[in-house]
Amino acid sequence: MVRRARWCITFVLLLGFCVAAQAQEGYLDEYVVHVKPEKRATFEALIKKLVAANRDNQGDNWVAMGTTYGDSSTIRFVSVRPSYAAIEKGSSAFMVAVEKAMGHPGVDKLFEDLDSCMAKSRGLLVRRRPDLSSNFPSDAAEQSRLVGNARWVRTIRIVVRIGEAPRFEELAKQVKAAQEKADPNIRSWIAQSAAGERGSVYYVSQFRSSLAGFDNEADLPKLMGEDTFQKFLKTASEVIETEDVTLNQFLPALSNPPDDVVSAAPDFWRPKPSAP
Repeated sequence: MVRRARWCITFVLLLGFCVAAQAQEGYLDEYVVHVKPEKRATFEALIKKLVAANRDNQGDNWVAMGTTYGDSSTIRFVSVRPSYAAIEKGSSAFMVAVEKAMGHPGVDKLFEDLDSCMAKSRGLLVRRRPDLSSNFPSDAAEQSRLVGNARWVRTIRIVVRIGEAPRFEELAKQVKAAQEKADPNIRSWIAQSAAGERGSVYYVSQFRSSLAGFDNEADLPKLMGEDTFQKFLKTASEVIETEDVTLNQFLPALSNPPDDVVSAAPDFWRPKPSAP
């Protein structure tokens, strides 16, 4: 039951999907799958069946992302949860929807087939940190519009040394202040591990409508001033253990996002079937 419930799949990013403003801190419940390369087509075909069954019976919402730069076998499924209780609610809605469509034996068989396609999988729960994020939208409609129009997400996964989380958060606040002072369009959204990771892990994510959007970004030394930036680097070297960067692309065919995300770009999220 635990394995099946995880398939209610909930981003990374990290990242500001549609929720009410009063619950904007919330959680991102992420299911990370490493697909066997030779099983990728089969895996995606099975997920599409789940998407259709879930959507047709008003189940859960999620977005899917595939890693393009990083471990290219990785697919992430992410939903927003305002609370821990909402995780159970979403899982239940998903299972009711797919069992209504396929029946209990059909769902069991589909999950077995999915398992055969996976090299490994894991669940992550992260807490969004708008207090550390730069220009995090407080308005739910703006959050939905930004996510709905995005095609790429760049995420920096930062592992902080034991006991150094407060110092790291001070660094994040310095970056936030510099970026928000310079330009309201500079957006870096931060989330913090809540379960599924060892130690203190933070994720810094940026959404773009194309890869070109990552060109010509603001220069942090100029935003902070050279002296302040050098002090920033020194502290960062003391508090950060490791960091790695991945580029992920949204996969609409494997997603079932909320309607207000879809409405931002319906041709992308709900493309019409190709003519035979």
